[in-house]
Amino acid sequence: MKRLSVFALLALLSVAGTGLAYTCAYDNVPGATLLIPYFRVSGTVDASGLITGDGTDTKVAFVNVSWPGIIAHVTVWNKYSKAVLDFNVPMTGKDVVTFNMKDVLNGQLNVNPLTQVKPTKDVCGIDLATGTYNATPYVGWGQTNYLRFPHPQSGSPAEVDWQVSISKYATPDAFAAFRAQVMTSLDESGDITSFQKSSGANILDTDNPACGVGSASLANIAGEFSGYITIDVVNYCTNFFPNQAEFYMNDAIATSGWELYGYTPNVLIGDVFYVDPTANSGNISGDQAIALEFDQNLNWISDNGYVYTTFYSRLVASTYTDNCEIDAGNSPPCGAAAFSPGVPAPFQFGGDGREPLGDHYGFRYLSDATNGLRTWILVWRGDAVFNKDTGPTADLCEWLGEGGPKGYGFYDSNHQIIFQTWDNDEGNYSVPTTGNPSGYQPPPPPNDYVFLEANRIGLYQNTQIIPGYTTAGAFNGGWIDFQLRNSTYLPPDSFHNQGWVGVQHTGPGTLLNVGHGATMLDNNWLCWYNFVIP
Repeated sequence: MKRLSVFALLALLSVAGTGLAYTCAYDNVPGATLLIPYFRVSGTVDASGLITGDGTDTKVAFVNVSWPGIIAHVTVWNKYSKAVLDFNVPMTGKDVVTFNMKDVLNGQLNVNPLTQVKPTKDVCGIDLATGTYNATPYVGWGQTNYLRFPHPQSGSPAEVDWQVSISKYATPDAFAAFRAQVMTSLDESGDITSFQKSSGANILDTDNPACGVGSASLANIAGEFSGYITIDVVNYCTNFFPNQAEFYMNDAIATSGWELYGYTPNVLIGDVFYVDPTANSGNISGDQAIALEFDQNLNWISDNGYVYTTFYSRLVASTYTDNCEIDAGNSPPCGAAAFSPGVPAPFQFGGDGREPLGDHYGFRYLSDATNGLRTWILVWRGDAVFNKDTGPTADLCEWLGEGGPKGYGFYDSNHQIIFQTWDNDEGNYSVPTTGNPSGYQPPPPPNDYVFLEANRIGLYQNTQIIPGYTTAGAFNGGWIDFQLRNSTYLPPDSFHNQGWVGVQHTGPGTLLNVGHGATMLDNNWLCWYNFVIP
């Protein structure tokens, strides 16, 4: 059984990527997918479920840096990694799209009004007069050609995705019929302060219909909504979520085939701003959207014998590989995938091809009551996790339904946070002390965890992550080495584990605020392969 070296594989991927980009190494280049790792919206919710008032909001912007038009597929996920809502955004070449997340949750999905018009033939391909599919005017590579090829299921009465995938949405409310489902699945989402028990505030949501917990009820909405967003370049309009196999088997997600025409799906850049208008304690901060590059070598059913970790592979990779990422002896072997017959051969690709994220970060923190300085971290993480009853899954819904038990989901030894905290004073290290005589062995300190897939966690005076903090001024600033896994949790077991950490610092009032990504401390190649097919 022969393995290529990491360095040889890295060199191979750097050639196949975009321009001077190094796929699987963190760099600031356009991607084929953007991750908005956290959003937050709050306000008063009226009887119809619409958010009113001047609460917190999240502002998102993204750009098509290439010349051909594209379709950007936006997916809204809850904090348990369950897809809740999606919509298609046509973008002309060099186009810019901006939206407020509050408006999206209020059903305003026409976020690019100059292109989200309703001609006789919707740009997604539907002839509105006849109900048939005719994508020809919009297929191609011009500035106003949005589709790479027609929907592979078009014309089949048994397949409804092509019939409901549109680019122009109802106004003022695009999803009034299922508003309670969406809003209740994103609700109860304030700041988290506990690293040690899943029963801490804003971790477990007792009403989350997307997860099959509780019921969809506008009457029980608290008015604090959060989750995360992905924005994928796609080949045609679709209503399939990225956690459905059809998104990949029908090659909706843009991957290979573009290079034959001199292009690449790595065309998106973007940014995100978090706005809190609260008087004297609010803030505004922002950061770049996280761009995930496509590389044709990151194939779930790779013909070079390797199966790679990718950003989305934790969701549905086993559809292609028959779980071969766990057991190389399975039959049929890796590569036994089915593609839709309507997908042109050059565009057929086994998976998403998106580079994954790291799992080890470093960042500064502020916890200074005297000067009014404080820090939050935004933590996004993903993995295939284990549950009490049904074993491995790609979301935390079953863990939520079981009451957040210890030993499952991200609340287990594999996903324990390994951290070290220093203060500003020449690197003093925060080590809990017992003050007991020699010979006494104190119990180990409580372990720390990040329980959800999308989190905003308060660090201010938080002695669970800053154990050396005291009101006398010790450890009121410094830095934290933050690893999103136990040190013994390594590939191939940790094949899908990945994360991202953002930092928000704020000072008195709204005059001193900054947001930025933490520094990745992974000093290795991020695209692990977990075995070689014999």
